[in-house]
Amino acid sequence: MPVSNYILLLLIIPVLPMIISDFCLRRVTLAWLVILAVCNIITATVLYGLRTAGINFIFNFAVLIYMFLGVLLYVYIKSRKIATIKHYAGLGDVLFFLVLTPIFEFRHFVYFLIGSCLAALAWWLIIYVVWHKKRTVPLVGISGCTFFLFIMINILI
Repeated sequence: MPVSNYILLLLIIPVLPMIISDFCLRRVTLAWLVILAVCNIITATVLYGLRTAGINFIFNFAVLIYMFLGVLLYVYIKSRKIATIKHYAGLGDVLFFLVLTPIFEFRHFVYFLIGSCLAALAWWLIIYVVWHKKRTVPLVGISGCTFFLFIMINILI
């Protein structure tokens, strides 16, 4: 197994407890987010170099800002009041996506966001529409599963 695969496996260590915590407790601890951030920076630097990891961060951060501003604009148009993102996503959700920005190339980050959002929508449809329960979506847990799948695909290819 190449060294890059072992480096990617490092990312699983903080992601798994975050997935379990979000699904079970609906909470993500800051400690795991910090550990994931450090692991992501180390992994991105080893795989791509510091310059490319920085460029990935900048472009992917811009996508996140664009996405969050779009959500806020939609909410403003729909309800005619200014809302903050914390009404629609937890701080852990926002930080989780922010922490993942250096590891993804721009195109793959967009695919990851789309895949995560579609998986979250499917979760909501099953819980709310099929089982008629009003529950929030564990976005970090679902996105963490999507990220875990991304890691596994990259290791196997």
